[in-house]
Amino acid sequence: MNSGGGEDVEHFRSRARVWIEKNLPAADDPAEVDDTELQNVIFDAGFAGIAYPVQYGGAGLTFEHQRGFFDEAKGRRVPMGFGVSIGMLGPTLLDFGSEALKASHLPRILRGDELWIQLLSEPTGGSDMAGALTRLTRDGDTYVLNGSKMWSTGALYSDFGMCLARTNWDVPKHRGLSMVAVPLRGTHGVTIDAIRSVTGVLGDFCVEFFDDVTLPAGNLIGAENEGWTVAQRLLLHERNAGNGLEHGIGLFGVTGEAPGVTVDDIAEGVRRRGLSADPALSQRVVEAYIEATVSHHAGERVMTGLRTGALTGQWASLLKLHLGVNSNRAAKAALATWAAEGVIWDGDEKTTGRAGEMFLRSRGFSIAGGTNEIQRNIVAERLMGLPREPSFDLDIPFSEVLRKRKNF
Repeated sequence: MNSGGGEDVEHFRSRARVWIEKNLPAADDPAEVDDTELQNVIFDAGFAGIAYPVQYGGAGLTFEHQRGFFDEAKGRRVPMGFGVSIGMLGPTLLDFGSEALKASHLPRILRGDELWIQLLSEPTGGSDMAGALTRLTRDGDTYVLNGSKMWSTGALYSDFGMCLARTNWDVPKHRGLSMVAVPLRGTHGVTIDAIRSVTGVLGDFCVEFFDDVTLPAGNLIGAENEGWTVAQRLLLHERNAGNGLEHGIGLFGVTGEAPGVTVDDIAEGVRRRGLSADPALSQRVVEAYIEATVSHHAGERVMTGLRTGALTGQWASLLKLHLGVNSNRAAKAALATWAAEGVIWDGDEKTTGRAGEMFLRSRGFSIAGGTNEIQRNIVAERLMGLPREPSFDLDIPFSEVLRKRKNF
């Protein structure tokens, strides 16, 4: 039941409101709901991939329609596990995937039947994504993949990974990369190991090993040796989606608040301890509120600018930089207001100890999706027009860089 054409936003909202009231449970409903089943229901009703083309399972509408749906769905249970697939990887497939890949996978992504992740970081690469050592070798009608990736969120339960690998070693590093779709479940030569995070969780992050993994040539996303262009677009979609923009609207919860930490979280620590009159703690709450408000309005401004064409390019990096800085700042504020209760967990009370956990998790937001340092470079060079940082390996064949890396 996909809707195309130019349906008025208000009419769409009214239609969505009626459907939401009948079909989506309240957010505080204690009954367990399977997210995949719920995503199936949303898709079948025509409310998944609202700004995706109709031919790929979407509704063929606009981002304003998508915003309207999630505005109406506030206070209701909506699946939050498909943001990466629908908000980041799906749009990249739309931009660069072959017709066969789009027709085969996008409807399944939107319905929640396939989970996709990105396979970009490598154990030896740090922030130098273009220095990938994972090798993709053409062999007739197939490619053979060898190497490893890491810090891949959700790899244990995902179906496909969008993998950046090197196809040409005799050109400068940015020009010899290709992007390929890798099936992760039951594929010969694919090994996935879980990484235990600092909070003790096992499996959120993973490392993947590829040993002579044979892939159809049709799994290539974009042209061979044009993978850097695909990766840059993927990162653009990632930063947009992670900040609640474009295809990511509504898929990652409330825009403007640091992930895991809300103003209410910080204020609750003050109330719980009966210290509302403490000026220093009150200041912490006020500062958190200001940061959340500024972030929200900055996101709205970027969204409007991208929609109208007044802004072009990597503006989401500005928002991502604020997220990376403010998530840790907000977590510190929560620690200050909760004091000992923020770091002590008695095994029963889920409220206690949460501030400490949020503090440990907050550092990840300054790394995931591009480090704060990378975002500062993007803002400085691509938005402000400042000179690029000196680099000595841009125009040298990558094989030469590997042989002479000690000279750089």
